[in-house]
Amino acid sequence: MSEPKRWRKGLDQEFHTLGEPSPSLSPKERNQWEKVRANEKSLRRIARAYATAEHENPVFVAATAGLLAKLENSGPVEGNVLTYMHKILRNEAGAHRKKIAEQQQRVYPVGDDVHLLDTVDSVTPEDLVALKEIKESLKEKLPLLRKEFSAQQYKVFLLTEAEGMNSYEISEVLGGTVSPGAVRQSLLAARQKLKRPAVRARLGVSPLTE
Repeated sequence: MSEPKRWRKGLDQEFHTLGEPSPSLSPKERNQWEKVRANEKSLRRIARAYATAEHENPVFVAATAGLLAKLENSGPVEGNVLTYMHKILRNEAGAHRKKIAEQQQRVYPVGDDVHLLDTVDSVTPEDLVALKEIKESLKEKLPLLRKEFSAQQYKVFLLTEAEGMNSYEISEVLGGTVSPGAVRQSLLAARQKLKRPAVRARLGVSPLTE
């Protein structure tokens, strides 16, 4: 019976990583920091709930760094400091998830790997032939492409096929007004249009085989 008790004690053990409050803090600011320090265990549970156990620590560290910056630069938190911590934990968890998602997407940038579009609308060997033919006479085909594509599809297609940019680079070139996901959708739509026999005929590229 003693083994389960030791196991439970390990789980309930206080886990402090926050240091002593900075000497530069006012008494009220020091009290708020100490309150957060005393409630680290419950705050980490909140971080875990928002970000999962795997990402609990970076979210908690970022949130407490934000609190310290607030105390040092703007003074004490108005109201309950624990309520304030709940808010920044939620915000930091959202920012962390977004960062992780972006890192994963950057591993497979559109424009560098056509397999990203491997769906029912994937790029076929015939499509790659058409893209090569378009590149070889791109200047001549620009007016035709402008007619076939929307303005956004036209920009995305040229930056991908002519400049070799990926979706994140294109989003940045377009001033951040088009998200990387929207860039991928525009590229997919443009490539889908190139599957149409009439469009291929107008562009003077190889027709699809029967």
